[in-house]
Amino acid sequence: MVKNKEYETVIGLEVHVELATKSKMFCSCSADWFGEKPNTHNCPVCMGLPGALPVPNGKAIEMCVKVGLALNCTVAKESKFDRKNYFYPDLPKGYQISQFDQPLSVKGYLPLLLDDGTVKRIGITRIHQEEDTGKLIHSVVDGKKVSLVDLNRSGVPLIEVVSEPDISSPQEAKLFLQQMRQIVRYLEVSDGDMEKGSLRCDANISLRPKGDKKLGTKVEIKNMNSFRSVERALESEIVRQTSLLNEEKKIVQETRGWDEDKAKTFSQRSKEESSDYRYFPEPDVPPMLLTEQQLTNIKKEIPELGFEKYTRLQKEYGLSKKFAAILTESRNMAQFYEDAVSVLMKASKGTKEQAGKDVANWIVTGVMKYLNETGASIRELLVEPAELIELILFVRDGTVSQTAGAQILDEMLRTDKSARYIIEEKGLQQISGTSELEGIVDKVIREHPEEVKKFKEGKTQVIGFLIGIGMKESKGKANPQVLKGLFDKKLK
Repeated sequence: MVKNKEYETVIGLEVHVELATKSKMFCSCSADWFGEKPNTHNCPVCMGLPGALPVPNGKAIEMCVKVGLALNCTVAKESKFDRKNYFYPDLPKGYQISQFDQPLSVKGYLPLLLDDGTVKRIGITRIHQEEDTGKLIHSVVDGKKVSLVDLNRSGVPLIEVVSEPDISSPQEAKLFLQQMRQIVRYLEVSDGDMEKGSLRCDANISLRPKGDKKLGTKVEIKNMNSFRSVERALESEIVRQTSLLNEEKKIVQETRGWDEDKAKTFSQRSKEESSDYRYFPEPDVPPMLLTEQQLTNIKKEIPELGFEKYTRLQKEYGLSKKFAAILTESRNMAQFYEDAVSVLMKASKGTKEQAGKDVANWIVTGVMKYLNETGASIRELLVEPAELIELILFVRDGTVSQTAGAQILDEMLRTDKSARYIIEEKGLQQISGTSELEGIVDKVIREHPEEVKKFKEGKTQVIGFLIGIGMKESKGKANPQVLKGLFDKKLK
């Protein structure tokens, strides 16, 4: 008999981040492997040939420490590398150089910004440094299924960020990953591209009866290559485990893969324990020692992160949570925004909050629309902050209308032409002179006596209709505020 109970979801993530160094973790081979011809970025060290000795990449270690500090971890002044032994075709040495009991960073947290604007603290158990494996390419040769090995990725610097089991839903897991990507991009230690494999994730999930403190049997899920895949895989696993528990069946601790097409997880193997990897200290790499001065220097390189900017922009410029989230999504977008606000403040009177909201509106409704449509990044933008402000000032002083301004911005973004050039080229100057507009107002009043009668009878809302006719008569060039003033004056 099926017993329907309520269960709590408990999720912990293991996030692997490929670091954007020029060379690999333990040799001088290029780490820029993606898209290259297979097996062209290799040497005896990353191929695991006998007698080859590893030399640690100092820049990669600095990057790992930087991520640890950004995630509020305690950074170990002494740590070491270990050999993690397992046999797989894409692991040429038969072991991976990783860290076991003395990782670089421990006991931190990520302040997770939830969709409702609240913040939940997700604990970080550890962050350790290691090297990436090679890559298997499954193909068909002469009608036969074969698996080929590309070792270009073998030895690329990698860090693993292990969270506490503090995540309560698939949606939170997706947000955690998205905010992890934002952090590594702000730090400029990785491009965080899941499609390239620069950011990868394994998820540990278990269920327990609501109110229980004891954790259930955990299952690990692999093969998820997008934020949406992570969310869907966890949702699928919740359904599977709930069904088993309700039928009083045992959940097996195992590693499961994710089948994107079938939208189901599938069993791969029993879950390994740390003892299965036979860890022991890497004999060819001495322990790492970090001085207080080195840590201080690395701390100085950490910029204001996305979460901090998100909070500050709301307070400093009075932005909504939605606008603050959009503008801090990337470090370059936030920089573009604040540079533009600074230019506007110098060029016109008004409060910082007024300038901040004005610029935010133009970026979110205009610039972001263009970026989303084209797939371009803010770095590829043809418009500089000062050029955007020139357009905003033209709209503010009535040179062009708000509607024309939106059209001008779109053309600026696509052609690299200045606002002034486009206005002159297309004759978009707004007519604001009363002497030029009085004739149009007189004509509209003369040709619409019924609406004029209604206005005089107290139905003042018809003035909107008359202004609309006046805008058509001027071919959209009339300043609507000046038109409204003239209609008010003449009708009264």
